[in-house]
Order: sequence, then C-alpha cells, then structure tokens
Amino acid sequence: MTLPRVIFVDGLPGSGKSTTAQRLSLHLRRQGHASRWIFEHELDHPIFDESAVRAVRENQPDADPALFTRALDGYRRLADHLTAFPAETILLEGSLFQAAVGTQLLTETLDAEIEAFFDQTLAALQPHRPALIYLRAADTTAALNQTAANRGDWFPEFVMSHLAATPLGQREKIQTWADAIRVFTQHRTTCDHLAERFPGPTLIADPQAQSWATTNQQISAFLDLPQLEEPPPSEAAAACVGCYQAEGVDETWEFRIAESGLELVGPPSARLWARPEGGFEIEGLAVEISFEDVTDGRAQSISCAPRLAQLPLRWHRV
Repeated sequence: MTLPRVIFVDGLPGSGKSTTAQRLSLHLRRQGHASRWIFEHELDHPIFDESAVRAVRENQPDADPALFTRALDGYRRLADHLTAFPAETILLEGSLFQAAVGTQLLTETLDAEIEAFFDQTLAALQPHRPALIYLRAADTTAALNQTAANRGDWFPEFVMSHLAATPLGQREKIQTWADAIRVFTQHRTTCDHLAERFPGPTLIADPQAQSWATTNQQISAFLDLPQLEEPPPSEAAAACVGCYQAEGVDETWEFRIAESGLELVGPPSARLWARPEGGFEIEGLAVEISFEDVTDGRAQSISCAPRLAQLPLRWHRV
C-alpha cells in the first residue's frame, strides 16, 4: 500500500510502543523516507502535554478543561503541517489510546463522548491516510505482570498511586496491583472496540505471543516496506567507549560495546541505535546524541539533544 502519512503506534504500558515507533522511524529514514517519531512523553508534544494530561486525570486545581479541544486543534495543525510537507510520515506513539482513551476512562467520560473524540481525531487526519499499529497482548494480566517485573518495583507503585488519584480510582478505591490490572483490562476492552472503528489500515500484533522478529515482519508486510530490522551497529562505536561527565552537573554516562553493539551502561542498560543522519538515538527514548572531537581514535565530548527531559546538553570524557 502507499505509505501512510500518519502511523499511530499504540497499546498498553510495556507493549513496545516506544521501541517499535522509534525502530520504524529509523527504518523509514534508512529507506529514504522523511519520518518523525513523536515520543509519548516528549517535551512540546504537539497533541498532548504530559503534565496537562496528568493534571486532568488527577483533577488537579490547574487542570485544563479544554484539554481535548486543544488536542483536536493540535491534530488539525499536524494535518496542515503534513499538507505543507507532503513527503513526511509522522509516527504518533501513545496518543490515540494511551493519552486520549486512558485519560477519558480515568475521568469517567461517557462511551459516546470517547467515540466522538476518536472519530473527530481521525476526521482531522483523514486526508493523510492514517494507519494503526495496535500492540495488543492476548493476556492483559500476564503482559502487565511482565512489564512490572521488567521495570522494577517503582512501576506498580507509581501506577497504583496515579490511578488512586483519579476520579475512577477514587470511586473504585484503587489500592492494589490487581485493582490496577482491572482498570487496564477495561481500558484494553475500550481500545479493542475503537480499533474496530478505525477507518484506515490496521495491524493488530501480539508481541507477547511471538518474537519481535515476527512482529517486525508483520509491520514490514503491513506497510509494504523492506524487512524491518534493528538498526545496524555503527562502525564508529569503538571511538565512543568510555565515561563522560555532564557540564556543571555531577552526573556521568558510561558507554561500552556489548553483543548488540554500543550501549549506555545502566541500570537499566540501553542500546544506542545509529541514526541515518549521523549520531545515535538511545533505545526507547527521544534522546539524540553525537560523539564529537575525536582525538587519537576516541571521542572527547558528547552533544545531547533531548526531547523528553532537561538533560545536560554537553558531556566530556573523564
């Protein structure tokens, strides 16, 4: 099929939205397509500001009552941008189901209003052939338990605290991880219904039941692209190994060569994926870094361009 101008990548927490959208954006650019991945939590998000979403969910005093009106305006501006730049494909991670539907369910929005906003969103983008990649685990409980195990104790504690502060959480007295899973199960049911209403091409994949290689094959076939694979290791990786300290901050990054290539030492460790334009992206995070000032085969500094947090912009080898 003709490459869509907008590709929604969505699913529950831990389903692989970020990794899939980032990997696909890199793949598109390697194939010569202009592409931008919009990270779910990035600063200056064009549709949903993360702090504004949380304020509405938790009914904070400064919550924006026009959050969804502004979101529709954002989608219309995005449509105008795509009209002005007709060769670009935008990958929107988490906007359709996570930020929108999740917020609406937690604020106990009526089903008819959820469907109306969903339809209005897609109507705003319809001239640009939106498509949906829905990462849907068949077993919600098993998938969320695996996500909690992978991310550590902080994750269920954070989720339970957040849900308990919402109108739905207060009414249902959310206190346990089992309570949280019940909310996510309801969320998944609503998303399943909306996925059936999606008017454009739709791929539903279960990354829990199959390997990522199989999911990548499905995505490649769905979009009629050459085989989607992990970005190849960079030949310049050896020059990047070492420890770097941020300017003016007592914070360091260490990079090493692992079996999969260059990685940022954790916990948790994260791979660095080479960008077609040069430099690297940190796996699953909207952070671009370039190793600079190579002397005697070793980079001496790092330039950092973050889109998710106020990370230091310059780092130097120590």
